[in-house]
Amino acid sequence: MRLLLILAVAWFFVTCTSGPPEPPRDFDWTTWSNAAAGYSMDVPNVYEPDVEDGGNAVFFRWNGTVPVKAYLTDLESAKHHGLWVGEEPTGSATLGGLPAARYDYTHCDGPFCSQIVSFVVERGNRWLALEFRADRELNPVNQRILSSFQLLPAEAGG
Repeated sequence: MRLLLILAVAWFFVTCTSGPPEPPRDFDWTTWSNAAAGYSMDVPNVYEPDVEDGGNAVFFRWNGTVPVKAYLTDLESAKHHGLWVGEEPTGSATLGGLPAARYDYTHCDGPFCSQIVSFVVERGNRWLALEFRADRELNPVNQRILSSFQLLPAEAGG
């Protein structure tokens, strides 16, 4: 009986995938620029940017979640962090005026997993990814963020 309980608890944690967060409802738009990674985009002013890795990774936090992330990374680091590397693209899109690969995948941090929609472009010898915590469909807030995404000139970063 104890073994069954242990297996049930382990199964729960292994299969615990949370849904996407609800988008904010009452906010203004602000343009957020990242010269270190070479992009700008409109985001809700209620999102708090958490800048890491010298500006190469930004986690936009809101209401106890991270609905949007942006990374400038190499493939080794992306693979180490469990990003899109190794996944098959699910489509194509445009990111900052460049052709981008779209990835729909599950990212797990410990026992908790989230569905991610990622748009990835090559930027020199690195990769720039804009990621949304979403289950295949982007909500209107995420769609505006994606459509507003612009690459800065190479000398400004990236």
